[in-house]
Amino acid sequence: MRPEHVTVIGAGIVGGSIAFHLAERGAEVTLIDAGQPGHGASRVSFAWINGRDKNPRGYHELNRRSQDMWRRFADRLEADVGLTWGGEMRWSVTADGADELRSRVAELQSWGYPIHTLSPEEAAEMEQGIRFGDVTAVSFTDSDGHVDPVRVAVACAGRVRQLGGEVILDTPVEAIAVSDGHAHSVQAGDREIEADSIVLAGGAASPRLAGLAGIELGDAHSFGSTTITTPLEEPLFSNIAAMHTPRDLPDSLLNIRQLSDGSVMIHGGEHGIMGREGSRDDGDQLLEEAVRWLPGISGAEVAEIRRATRPVPPDGHPVLGFARDVGNVYIAFTHSGVSLAPLIGEFAAIEILDGARIEALEPYRLERFT
Repeated sequence: MRPEHVTVIGAGIVGGSIAFHLAERGAEVTLIDAGQPGHGASRVSFAWINGRDKNPRGYHELNRRSQDMWRRFADRLEADVGLTWGGEMRWSVTADGADELRSRVAELQSWGYPIHTLSPEEAAEMEQGIRFGDVTAVSFTDSDGHVDPVRVAVACAGRVRQLGGEVILDTPVEAIAVSDGHAHSVQAGDREIEADSIVLAGGAASPRLAGLAGIELGDAHSFGSTTITTPLEEPLFSNIAAMHTPRDLPDSLLNIRQLSDGSVMIHGGEHGIMGREGSRDDGDQLLEEAVRWLPGISGAEVAEIRRATRPVPPDGHPVLGFARDVGNVYIAFTHSGVSLAPLIGEFAAIEILDGARIEALEPYRLERFT
């Protein structure tokens, strides 16, 4: 039977999308979060909407499909979520790096992805503010973009309320009542909330939440950080939305995008050069490295360092679908939450409300680990 009341635990970009899609389909939705919408891993994410570095091909196709859903998703949220398009650019500075870059471009082109190479002269003309150095190859993907995940999560929560749902914030879930392979209710603060179905979309907290229902959900325990600068008065890029520095150098690898308020997000090294104890000095170092490639950022200062534990399943790919042992608990645990948020929200609503099993999600069921 179609569930009437669905409780979604987690108001980040993934949980928010699922709650919104369920509410839009007419379900009675309760959305719960231990904090505020989007203030976990969503807030720290580089928020690059792409299918470029997603392997194997089936996972690439999933991200590409979701990428194409973003405009419609943003329109339905009826809010400015900072959605920005323009594409992604990166380049190499060694012969081996050029071979690797061109090989990846050729593979993605064979999959139908809108990526191509540029000559150094074309790249310099396209983005005159980038100091490329000794370029050996350049790639440009014109379909990529980025978004503000916090705005998305806030908009999703707002739309859930508009559609008659309830949003409970700053309230951690302490227990999930289960009997005979069926979850009955959620204990959040001093409230016991009954539900026909429960969605676990708590980001890095999802393994703990799953444990409350007697479900084992593995976690790669990854940590990430991003640095936010003070706003710039001028646009940092002329055309592109995101830039990645050369991957064939021993230096820190930087991912850089400019937010809609003019501030710049820098994502460094292996998901952030700063660990849990990172300091403002570390942020200043990251900014200095960014100036090497983008002189236009030299007037900015470090405004904030964001840190969070990232939700990463053991094999790096999403866990999506109902748990086998607790049949009405739906799990949405993924790393690429920003790229996949529109698709996960829409697909989860179909599987929860219509009882369907979407073929494209079969490789991502929890049962693959058992």
